[in-house]
Amino acid sequence: MNESNSDRIVRVVVGVALLIAAFTVLGGVLAAIAIAVGLILTVTGAVGFCPIYKVLKTGTRKLTGA
Repeated sequence: MNESNSDRIVRVVVGVALLIAAFTVLGGVLAAIAIAVGLILTVTGAVGFCPIYKVLKTGTRKLTGA
């Protein structure tokens, strides 16, 4: 996991909002983009892992030394 709890919450909330907007008020290409981005945000937020953070060797979760 490389996402903090607050990062995960924001991702899920924004992702779900995009999905709702895509199926209710958006249309065409904009709806397709909103669905794709919404799904990515929702899944990465639920799982707690962001592949882009991995590639960039960063993240929002603080690691504690054990």
